[in-house]
Amino acid sequence: MRHAILVVGSKAQDALPAPTLALTDNEAVRMSTWYANARQDRKARLLDDEPSVLLRVVLAPLLAYRFYNLVHNTKLWGGKRPLLLLRGRGLASRIAARAGSWGGGDVVKADLDDERPLGPTRFILEADGKLRMRGGS
Repeated sequence: MRHAILVVGSKAQDALPAPTLALTDNEAVRMSTWYANARQDRKARLLDDEPSVLLRVVLAPLLAYRFYNLVHNTKLWGGKRPLLLLRGRGLASRIAARAGSWGGGDVVKADLDDERPLGPTRFILEADGKLRMRGGS
């Protein structure tokens, strides 16, 4: 069983359907969603939609710490490195990429656009749901 954590940082990302993963050897995937706000509530204002710069500055370290703990504990209890599905290059995605890689997760670029992946990205999600290594063929 492999854990996948979908990071949602804005209402636009929340409206998109969850990506499908097709792992090798028909490995099962447990999908969970992490909302980038203080209460983990879907209806609350998400970090990338927050108009106040001061609130973004205050929330960023708190969210980084909470996401680090989530990824680290998932890795500890699950036994495998969780997959962190990120879309876009917003502040929530950047925080999740850094904190998640520090926590022991594998960052996956889950959108199909041509934007350059974030620094700690390890995998890129293909249209058919398969993962390929970054920089590989």
